[in-house]
Amino acid sequence: ALDPQDANAWNNLGNSGGGEVGGQTLRSVDCFEFALALDPQDANAWNSLGVEGGGEDGGWAFNRIAIACFQRALALDPQLAHAWHNLGKAGGGKVGGQTFSEIDCFLRALNLDPQYASAWNSLGGAGGGEVGGHAFSRIDCFQRTLALDPQNARAWNNLGVAGGG
Repeated sequence: ALDPQDANAWNNLGNSGGGEVGGQTLRSVDCFEFALALDPQDANAWNSLGVEGGGEDGGWAFNRIAIACFQRALALDPQLAHAWHNLGKAGGGKVGGQTFSEIDCFLRALNLDPQYASAWNSLGGAGGGEVGGHAFSRIDCFQRTLALDPQNARAWNNLGVAGGG
């Protein structure tokens, strides 16, 4: 049974798609909101709430403002590669007073986690960039994605659209 005072349990339930608790059906967003009400410093819950499109915490609306959730996650934990990737997918934004473009965010994610296949695919979709001192074209990025995740259908499609490799 879920401990209603355990923020991590709420976060896990949200990441599982939500569920029924105490006879009430809860969406993922509901679970992340409960997790954040218990622990407003949980960067992973902020990131997850952003992936779901936002929500409301402590009366401050994040509805459909996923970028604000990713920014909050990164303010709490600037080493969270998934939040950088998600902020990039949302078009970029300000973190710590500095503006980051879509590509800047993907590069941050990959510098934190060079094995992050989805971030490689996103960087390829944005035209490529320099990671770890090496320049990667969009095709290089898609190939790197597939080396890490050979079943990634989007990367296969993107590689084909980019002219193959």
